[in-house]
Amino acid sequence: MAPIPVVLLTGFLGSGKTTLLNHWLGERQDLALIINELGDIGIDQHLTQGADVPVTLMAGGCLCCVIQGSLSSTLRNLYMARQGGDVPAFSTVVIETTGAADPFNVLAVLEQDPWLKKRFVWQSVITVVDAVTGSEALARHPEVLEQVTAADQLVISKSDRISAQALADFQQRLQGLNAGAPQTVAEHGRAPASLLDRAFPRRCRVTGMFSPVAAPPALATSAVAAPSRHDLYSASLRWPGQLSWALWQAALAQLASECGETLVRVKGLLKVDALDGPLLVQWVGGETPALSPLTLWPDADTDSRLVLITRHPDPAYPQQMLAHWQTLLTLLAQTPP
Repeated sequence: MAPIPVVLLTGFLGSGKTTLLNHWLGERQDLALIINELGDIGIDQHLTQGADVPVTLMAGGCLCCVIQGSLSSTLRNLYMARQGGDVPAFSTVVIETTGAADPFNVLAVLEQDPWLKKRFVWQSVITVVDAVTGSEALARHPEVLEQVTAADQLVISKSDRISAQALADFQQRLQGLNAGAPQTVAEHGRAPASLLDRAFPRRCRVTGMFSPVAAPPALATSAVAAPSRHDLYSASLRWPGQLSWALWQAALAQLASECGETLVRVKGLLKVDALDGPLLVQWVGGETPALSPLTLWPDADTDSRLVLITRHPDPAYPQQMLAHWQTLLTLLAQTPP
C-alpha cells in the first residue's frame, strides 16, 4: 500500500485553524485528525464537525517539544486501527498543532522513524495566518515567524476585517518572508479542500532550499532557524458552577484586566443560566472575546471549563491567574440576582 499523506496544519493561537478545518470536514470524509492542545483540557476536538472522521486528541503540551514522542505512537495506533477496520479507511491524516508549535520539529518525528516512513509521507505544511493581528504577531511572537517560513502553503484568514490595501501590504510582507509558498485568501474562514492534495518536497530548515546543504555556523543560529522559545504557558480550569450571561462577561473582563498584555489565548465552554448548551469562548489577546451560545453540550460533561494561554517567564503564572479567577467566579455565583 502506498504511504498515507500527512498534512501539518499550523498557525498561531487564534489564527482560525479550527474554522478552516471544519470547512474541510464538510467536503472531505476521508480524513483522520490529530488535534494537539497546549492545555490539559481539550476544547478543539469538540468543535470539529466531522462525525464520521476519526479524531485523536493530544493534550497537555506542544507536539514540537513537550509531547513530541507521543506523535509516533499516535500515528502507529491510528495506522493499526485503520488496518484492523476499527476506523474508516482514511486517505489523509491532518495534524492540527498548537499555536506554539515549530513545524520543523514536528516533521522530524516522522522523518526519524523508519517504521512510520514506510507507511506515512509528509505531504505539506499549511500555515494559517491572521490578517488582523498577523503583522503584530510576527513582531511579537517568534513562533509565528517559524510557522510562516516553514509553510509550503499560506492561508490568510480574517481578510474581510481589514482594508484591501492592508491585505495587499500584508501579503507582500509574507511574500518577502517565504517567496516559495503560494498564498490563499480564505473567504470567511473557507479555503479549498484541494489544498490538502498538493504535495511538496521537504525543505532544509536553515537554507529553505529543497535539498539539505551544509550551512555556515552563522546561519544555523539565525532568528529563523532557532527553535521556538516556548515561554507560552497554559493552565486549565474546570468549575461546576454557572453564571448569567452578564456575569460571565464581567468575569472575562476581569481576567483580561489582570492578565494584561500577557494574555495570548482563551478558549472555553461556560455554563450559562437559562441556556441549554454552553457559551463558547474564542478569544485572542488584544481583541474582544468572541462569545457564541451553542444549542447543545458536546458530551455529557456540563462543567464550565476554560484554557488560558499566556506569554510570561513564570510557568506558574497562568495557573495563578485562574486561581484568582476561580475565587471571583465563586463570589459572583453567591451574589443575589
